[in-house]
Formats: sequence, structure tokens, C-alpha cells
Amino acid sequence: MIAEKCNELSVQVLPVLDDNYIFLIEDMRTGALAVVDPTEASPVLEMLDGRRVDLILNTHHHWDHVSGNTEIKRKAGARVIGPAAEADDIPGLDQGVVGGDTIAFAGHIVRVIDVPGNTIGHIAFWFKEAGLLFSGDTIFHLGCGRVQEATPAQMWTSIDKLRSLPPETLIYSSHEYAAKNARFALTIDPDNADLLKQIKLIKEKRNAGMPTVPSTLATELAANPFLRVDQDSIRQRLDCKESANWEVFAQLRRMKDAFQ
Repeated sequence: MIAEKCNELSVQVLPVLDDNYIFLIEDMRTGALAVVDPTEASPVLEMLDGRRVDLILNTHHHWDHVSGNTEIKRKAGARVIGPAAEADDIPGLDQGVVGGDTIAFAGHIVRVIDVPGNTIGHIAFWFKEAGLLFSGDTIFHLGCGRVQEATPAQMWTSIDKLRSLPPETLIYSSHEYAAKNARFALTIDPDNADLLKQIKLIKEKRNAGMPTVPSTLATELAANPFLRVDQDSIRQRLDCKESANWEVFAQLRRMKDAFQ
């Protein structure tokens, strides 16, 4: 479990299953708590030690992001907020939200961003003032989510939205995929000094048993090939210099899907 403090918010990273992360957000002034994408309830309830949870925030409906909802809600009193487009598949949902909506949490305004791609109703939660983004399965460290329910063009549009956030934004993605993402990225952008630096840091963190989450948007813009499809070096390597950004992204995603 790792905790980071950002402008009066503390974020604890709870590793579960093989590669999932649950995030426990605490407002240090009021003690208010929010949980993001609870894969399961028990590790959260153990951390809470009887404390109340104010909000559960679900980025999308996949079972490994929502399976803890019902028990946490029953035992800790949380309100469940998730994508309105996936309301039928979010256990215990109290409030469905869409892009442009805002959520109040202990004096913080949480902005909802529509990011379809991994699922059709996928959303991200942006704590603008604190500089935190909970991206679910949209952006990972040096990678991105699979395109499962939407189209590559929709997924690229979602990623492009997130590229426009402040570069210092801390990205809390819901899986530990950095090492495999790094191996793929190296085949695409082998001369990228920023990528080589991140590969070294990833090895150090994983060898120490530490998560690679969060990363910063600035890091992803410099080293993540899925955010760099407009760069000549990547376009030349893929032989698609004249393609639209979403087409380059789609080719990259197909390559990653087949990568061993």
C-alpha cells in the first residue's frame, strides 16, 4: 500500500488480484473518504477499520472495477457514482454521470470526462485543483486500454482529451501493466531517451515491490507511444506518415494486442 498527498488529498494505492489497483482517497482536513474502482471489498474494509466511506467512484462496468461496490456500500454507507451509460451493469449505483458533470467531495470538485474505448460508457474522474486523474482502463503507464466496446477512433478521441490536461496531472490507472507496456513501447520508439529513463525506473520500482502508479501526464506525453502518434519518429517506423492520428493509434493498438 502506497500513499501520496496532493493538495490536502491523500491517495492510497491498494494492489489486489494479479495486477489491479483500488484507490482510497482521503481529504486530510475532513477525513472524508472515496474509493475508486473497488475490485473487491475486503482490502478496502480492512483499511477503513470501521470508518465511513462517502463515495465509490466507478470508471466503468467491468467486474474487476465494481465487484466490491455492494459490500462496501452496505458496511460503510457509501454512495456509488458511475457512468450513466452503463447504469444497468454497475452494482449498487446511486447516481449515473456523464461527461461534463461535476461531483462534490469534501469541498473538492470532481469533473467527469467521457472516455469511451475500453467500454462504451467509460468515464474518468479529474480532481482538477488537486491535479489527480483516475483514468480507469483508458491510459496506463506507457500504454492504454484495449478497445473492447467502442471504436479505435473513439478511443483515440478519448486519449486526445486527456492529453490536453495539465502536464503535471498525476494519472492513477487501474492496472499494473507498465513492464509489459515498456517492452512493447521499446519496439516502437527505441531511440526515445525519456522512454529509456522510464524503463529503468519501472524496473527499479517493480524490483522493490512498488507500484508504477501514479505517473504524470508529462511522462506519458514524452514516453507513451499511444499518446505520441503524431510524432514523426513513430509514424516513420509504422510507415504511416500521411495517416490520421486515429489510424496510427489503431495500428499501434492492433500491434499491441498481438504482442507477446
